[in-house]
Amino acid sequence: MKFFSLKNRFYIFTLTITFVSWILILAVVMFGLRDLILSLTEDFLEVRSELLASSLPLSYFEEGDPALEKWLETIRQTPPDFLDTGIDSDSSYQIWYKGKIIASSYISPVMPVPTKEGISFFFDEEQDDVIVWQTYAKKIKGVDAWAVATEDMEFAFEGSISFVVITFFFIGENFPLIYLVLPLSFIALFWGINKSLKPLTKISDQFAERSKNDLIPYSAKAIPNEIRPIIDAFNYKLDVIQRNQSELDASLESEKRFTANAAHELLTPLAAIKTEAQLRERQTTDPEQQEGLRAISLRVDRATHTVEQLVTLARLDPKTLQEKAKEIDLLKIVQNVSADLGNKIKAKAIDFDITASNTNRINGLPSALTFLCRNLVDNAVRYCSEGGMVRITITQDENSLILSIKNTGRPLPDYMKDYIFERFVRGAGEQETGSGLGMSIVKRVADIHKAEIVLSDPEDMVGVQVDVIFSIKESA
Repeated sequence: MKFFSLKNRFYIFTLTITFVSWILILAVVMFGLRDLILSLTEDFLEVRSELLASSLPLSYFEEGDPALEKWLETIRQTPPDFLDTGIDSDSSYQIWYKGKIIASSYISPVMPVPTKEGISFFFDEEQDDVIVWQTYAKKIKGVDAWAVATEDMEFAFEGSISFVVITFFFIGENFPLIYLVLPLSFIALFWGINKSLKPLTKISDQFAERSKNDLIPYSAKAIPNEIRPIIDAFNYKLDVIQRNQSELDASLESEKRFTANAAHELLTPLAAIKTEAQLRERQTTDPEQQEGLRAISLRVDRATHTVEQLVTLARLDPKTLQEKAKEIDLLKIVQNVSADLGNKIKAKAIDFDITASNTNRINGLPSALTFLCRNLVDNAVRYCSEGGMVRITITQDENSLILSIKNTGRPLPDYMKDYIFERFVRGAGEQETGSGLGMSIVKRVADIHKAEIVLSDPEDMVGVQVDVIFSIKESA
């Protein structure tokens, strides 16, 4: 399942939108400023060209007048500075007469012959860098002459980086506080997001602190409207769980009473039947009757064992299991179970041995692990050959504790390994008495403790080996 943080998403989205908005605003300001510069430059060039035109005496001369030729020769040799007309010395201009430049400023573009009054733009391609020039041409009345005011507009058209720098300086000089708005807006966004998500964060922390058995409905003074339906649905589910839990507890209590009563009702008559059979067996001298009564006793023993195993399975149901896990010594459980089976071990002359490491403790359910060990050891003894061997070892490595039980006897068929843990499953032609529930109990206990069961053939004998692998991390 993929997890993500709403807070981080809000940070990314809002900061990105804010940053992009500022970039767009800057772009609008830049284009607006450029248009303003072009407009102001146009007005400035118009005024300059009119000052140039009004300061020239060309309109006072007649065509072919020697004085005109003399004046033209004079300004060609010594261009006027026009300072007395209010034009700066570094201003760029050109004076045209009959299609030729008769006077120009020190910095002056190579431009086409003016043909109409007004503003125009052109590229001076004869300079090292192609420069955009803005010009305003004013026709001098009465003669074929023009006063042209020019201005280099490279910074506004081609020098984007320079223009950006100029724009920043312009904004900083005229609106210095605007550069505090962007970082302050980021800080305000961070504060606003944290403040807005604080109720959600508080609810999340409260949920994280709740125990898995806490079924009290969630209540809070301030719940955001956006998650109120989730909280209401959660509380509704808790209410349903509480009602179901109450019904389940009542059902489990009834089931426990039924199991106890059923066990009593079944085991009591079975015990009476066995007692009666044993009594009749002692009273009769007929060998056939004695053999029949012994068979009845064996069948009663099997029925009793089956009832006990069924009761054990019922007690091991996760729904009815009320016992709490605690640290226990697995070796002591194995030793106690083996002691209870001492008579069977002695009767079959079994070479019985238990070997354990120094550390044999795990966290588990004492009664459930006792059921597991009793069934495994009982099976090992029950199905061991006369005069055979049973070896029980408890070993531990870094991650697990392994209970290994093996015996000499008939090997377990491969087909049985797939069904051995199902209820009432027994091998074909099995001579030993049993209910077919022992391995089901073992599997149930292993599942409760998240242990693994491995069935195999022993390497050093002919028989069956069962390994129960308890994870130390799981049991810790």
